[in-house]
Amino acid sequence: MRGDFQTMKLKVDDEFESLIPPLSGEELDELEHSIFKHGCRDALVVWKGKDILLDGHNRYHICSLNTIPFAVKEIELESREDALVWIIRNQFGRRNLSNYERSRLALKLEAIIAAKAKEHMSLGGKGCQISDRPIDTKKELAKVARVSHDTIQRVKKIEEKATPEQKHKLKTGEASINEVFKEVRQAEKAARKEARRQELIEKADQIDSDGLIEVIHGDFRDVCQDIADESVDLILTDPPYSEKYLPLWNDLAEMASRALKPSGFCIAYSGQLHLFDVGAMMRQHLDYYWTSALYHQGPTQLVHARNVICEWKPILIFYKPPFIKLERQWSDYVVSPAREKGLHDWQQSEAPYEYLIDFFSEPGNLVLDPCAGGGTVPVVCKRKKRRCIAVDIEEENVKIARGRLADQQ
Repeated sequence: MRGDFQTMKLKVDDEFESLIPPLSGEELDELEHSIFKHGCRDALVVWKGKDILLDGHNRYHICSLNTIPFAVKEIELESREDALVWIIRNQFGRRNLSNYERSRLALKLEAIIAAKAKEHMSLGGKGCQISDRPIDTKKELAKVARVSHDTIQRVKKIEEKATPEQKHKLKTGEASINEVFKEVRQAEKAARKEARRQELIEKADQIDSDGLIEVIHGDFRDVCQDIADESVDLILTDPPYSEKYLPLWNDLAEMASRALKPSGFCIAYSGQLHLFDVGAMMRQHLDYYWTSALYHQGPTQLVHARNVICEWKPILIFYKPPFIKLERQWSDYVVSPAREKGLHDWQQSEAPYEYLIDFFSEPGNLVLDPCAGGGTVPVVCKRKKRRCIAVDIEEENVKIARGRLADQQ
């Protein structure tokens, strides 16, 4: 311990100081008041032989500005890495830090731990220790911060991707690690989705217009008027489910009754909230055949209007008379491997469409999708060697569908 150094000039290292969580305005005022009244009672800690400040940055700034004497305690350290470890461990020991701050500080040691891991050195205890076992950097970080492995991983993602506003909320306690991590993941997902959409839009003009697959921009109620009567073998589509779109179902069934070949099928995914209304409108123009269950693997969806965790979706199957029983047996339980929403909020997985197209049409048949969305039906039809007319009211969706088709060429 060295005594009073009223005029001593210590070195302040920006990186070292950045490891010290800042005091709030109120905390800083209290510290300043205490030093004015009682002096600087605690010694500042410096790196011996270098006079670099390791602990007491706030006290040093107050004392320097107000010519208040302070004492210095020197500690011996072999390297800058050891100094970083000492500062961070010292913060853990002195401050009531949140899990976010503990993890953020521990992550400052990641490169050091990774290097030590090659030498089987652990940062457990008071310093670097030789270990007989290989060191897992991620587990070592979690141990240093005294948090879970998942927490360290989430904070690392937050430090890399979160906005300054999100980090500020974590520091002030306005948001939790899980809340901000979820926001970051959603933002990343949205960015990837938009990048992929733009990539496909740029490919839209590269599609080979062989006449077998057409993707048309427009309202199906107008576009489909040009489709010849009784020329379509199968209608397979996924109309919007909300109440304001209910009239579309009547228009869909009316169009299907004209465009479908006799005994042709109109198959449509449906939500459950307005299922009976949908069925009633469809039955005005077509005959009911069956309802299949589309089971969604992976994450479920909450239907807030009924507080129901929805794990399956009805697939409504109607036909244009006369009735003809399918020759092959088929299952009314269709599994969707995972929700595919990478291009469109209402995008559906390809696997269920493949299954339905296989059983309800033949190669060379004409399939119509009047609500094409992200273009899954025409993509599957191209692969399954069906002709297809797909229509969507959103021009961007049409370009994306064409881009997906161009990807298959």
